[in-house]
Amino acid sequence: MFTAGVAAAFIEQHQVAADDDMAELTEPQEMIYDGANAYLRVADTWTGFFLGDRAGPRTVNDPLWPLDALFGARDAVEVGPEVVRGVTATRYRVRVDLAQADAAVLAGVTVPAGPYRALTQIPAEVWLDSAGRSRRIAVLPEPPSGDRQAPIWSVLELWDFGVPADIVPPGPDAIAAPREAYRHPPPAPAP
Repeated sequence: MFTAGVAAAFIEQHQVAADDDMAELTEPQEMIYDGANAYLRVADTWTGFFLGDRAGPRTVNDPLWPLDALFGARDAVEVGPEVVRGVTATRYRVRVDLAQADAAVLAGVTVPAGPYRALTQIPAEVWLDSAGRSRRIAVLPEPPSGDRQAPIWSVLELWDFGVPADIVPPGPDAIAAPREAYRHPPPAPAP
């Protein structure tokens, strides 16, 4: 997802030259998604969000949720070729049928909370490379409403297919409650 880039753009746009309190928001953060569980490193501590059955459905906050939602893709319309991270891909607009995605994914597909719980379909776009792999997926899980008239798309980019990765989520004894993890003062900068 483009959270780091969006945060950096926001900070750059809104930061006063003498005020660099927000600069730390652009620092890379280590986050691990293990099935339906999300872990975030805060200083030297791991904390967990939405912890539960790792085999359960991903939440819309999980960057891989759009990938699961694509199992309900219908009515694809080709937009045309585009380049994603240096790879030529074909962009498609689709309609995602959430009930069909839920039936197709073993763990199921969650629906956004609140008034969006009644959604049965959402708009999406997918960029496929010549091997049929999704290079970029954009979904609109929450339509504009109320004071927020601009749509907020959730965008996922995938690359480096086939590269081995050794990622181990923290064990239960290494996880602090979010309130405790954020209570620790950040480490002092190196001299």
